[in-house]
Amino acid sequence: MITTSVLINNYNNGAYLKACVESALDQTQPADEVIVYDDGSTDESLAILRTFLPRIILIEGARTNLPSRTAQARASYEAFRRSHGKLVFLLDGDDRFHREKIEIYARAFGTEPNAVLVQAPLREIDGTGRPLGTNHNPMKHKDDYLAATYQLHDVDFYYPTSALAFSRRFLEATLPLDYSDGIQLSIDTRLGMLAPLYGKIISLETDYSDWRRHSHSHSIQPGRYSVQLFPTLQRTRVFNRFCQKHNLRKISLWRNRRFYLQLLRLLTPKLFYSLYYHWTRLSPASIRQTEYRRAK
Repeated sequence: MITTSVLINNYNNGAYLKACVESALDQTQPADEVIVYDDGSTDESLAILRTFLPRIILIEGARTNLPSRTAQARASYEAFRRSHGKLVFLLDGDDRFHREKIEIYARAFGTEPNAVLVQAPLREIDGTGRPLGTNHNPMKHKDDYLAATYQLHDVDFYYPTSALAFSRRFLEATLPLDYSDGIQLSIDTRLGMLAPLYGKIISLETDYSDWRRHSHSHSIQPGRYSVQLFPTLQRTRVFNRFCQKHNLRKISLWRNRRFYLQLLRLLTPKLFYSLYYHWTRLSPASIRQTEYRRAK
């Protein structure tokens, strides 16, 4: 059986943390280890986490002045260093797993010897746990992610943190992440874009995690999605910097069709919707629903 590790990254998620940890522990196929890195929380998080000992491995980190994305990557790396599983799950302290997630991901991972990443859509929930729908996105499901990267000159094909599970060999090859470029891209984005350079990506169609959308979520802060072309610029710079360092083929921002759509979205929103429909073959209703969820 494939050994599994769950790495939970937490900072001041006390209101949701108990449900998060319980979801990782209460699995149809139990994880071999659940490791929680607390990044110097000032709320009730540590008191909650200590009630789970010794069922979890708790790392009580000290808060630093690092930018939030760099701190998140540091926390995940410290937790990874304590882990042993061949399949490593990431889980944010305000999210939660469905009971069958580890079993289904491990089964999928076991079918592909060259797999480095298993991902699936997320069910979005609000602060109270009320379901809001799924973030399933056809653009994140490819037959060949490496080919798509170079054909589309794009690397934005991956779901957020709590949707992802990586092979140990991939994480050993890429961690710790290099943030010396000063670009604050999150660990899920950086790892996702590099994964197809190392092996096979498996994308499942059904959601197996809950992604909590509450007032303190980074991904729903005001203006987060107002100008999508800037994250695209950042992703391209980070990917190409890595490729240059490792003598791999780069991508070209100017051949990225989505970048031009994002530029049109900024300059002429109505034209953007028309072109987005024709270029991606998504229905206008689906586009509106996706954009509404992102704007919330």
